[in-house]
Parts: sequence; C-alpha cells; structure tokens
Amino acid sequence: MLVLTDLTRFNDSDDVCMALLDQNDCTCYRPLPYVDRAFVCSRNIYPGTIVSADIIPAENASAPHVEDCCFENTVWLERADEGVFRDVLERSAVDSVKDAFEGRITPTNRCVPENDPCGQSIRTVRVDPLSLTVTVVESGGEAKIRLGFADFAGEKYRHTPISDLYFHAAAMRYVEQGRLDELNALLAGGEVVYIRTGLSRLYESKSGKQGFWMQANGIYVFPGCFMGC
Repeated sequence: MLVLTDLTRFNDSDDVCMALLDQNDCTCYRPLPYVDRAFVCSRNIYPGTIVSADIIPAENASAPHVEDCCFENTVWLERADEGVFRDVLERSAVDSVKDAFEGRITPTNRCVPENDPCGQSIRTVRVDPLSLTVTVVESGGEAKIRLGFADFAGEKYRHTPISDLYFHAAAMRYVEQGRLDELNALLAGGEVVYIRTGLSRLYESKSGKQGFWMQANGIYVFPGCFMGC
C-alpha cells in the first residue's frame, strides 16, 4: 500500500501534484498526469490517505525527478491514523537538507543546477519545532507567505516557498485574519516536525538562474497538526 504524503499546489493553475510513499520500503512515487483541485475535493483526498495502485515507471523520468510514474487500477482507501502517517515519515526522513539533496542545496543556494542534478526530487527532512515560522513577504506587489526552519544539522533556511496545498490555504486564512502570531505559536508547540522538501521542475528565476528550486511540499507537525494546520 501507498501513503499519500504530498499535495503540491501551483501558483498559475488548479493542478495538484501528488507524491506517495510505499509503506514497506518508503520508495517515493509521483503519479502523472497531475490531478486538479476538483479531483482532490471530490474524493476527499488528504495527506495520509492510503492508496492501492499498479505502478508503471515513467519511461522518460530523469534526475532529479526519478519518482515520476503512472498509476493504474487506483483505489482510494481510508485515511491512515496519525501514528501510521508519522511512522512512514520518520522512516523516510534524514536530518538535513544537505543530506536530502546530496549537498546541492544549502542555506545560501536553493537551486540544484540542471547539469548536475541530485538523485531524488522529494525527501523528508526532520526539523527543529522551535525554528518553524511563517512570514509574509511582498513580491511583485503581492503578499506571499514563506517558511523558515532549521534542520537537525542546525542549518537555517529562510523564505522557503510553501507549496503544500492544505497548509498554504490554512496559513493564508491566519494571515488574512491578522492572526499570524497564533499560527506561529501553534507550530512552535509541536514535538516533532517533518518537512517534505521538494525540487521544482526546471525553472528560470527572474535573475536568470536556471535549475530545480527547493520548496516546502508538505509541512507536518506532531502531535495534532496532521494535515498542516
């Protein structure tokens, strides 16, 4: 069986990218094509949803996006309890972003170069709960939220784009209600935090730097903050 760990939003479309971990060996799979938000809502899909599917590896999958595949005969089952979900995250986790992406991502470099990709594009990273903060930044005249955190190696990552579908929606509600301090207090109260750190598809920044950029695909605080907030 597979456990859904990532529901990744896009800024410019209703597409949602999903990623799942095999309960036995924690192999990560990303089914293509993407679904949309209507699909997610109609099937009541949340992080922790258990899925049965025949997995067909994508013939053209290349590093770092080696998780690409197709699902056939997909059956959406019940949602795992918090203990099962936490267990699969823990067994898949590493202590640092550097370990996750083979040293290509650091606090001062958030982009994996196209000509030197790492072996995977989605990893679970253990995070210091007291380091977790959401901030608001201005970008192109628009207020956007960003995540700050420190991994277990003590490396601090500021202003990380939040691509977690449910967490982003919940955090924006706090921002719109002027309650961001409450959200950050809630996050700091967690005992264990995992971030599903992902790499974007090939993207060129406004500065002209091209590569695969780090983002927060899933943010999970335990106990109690099962699907984000």
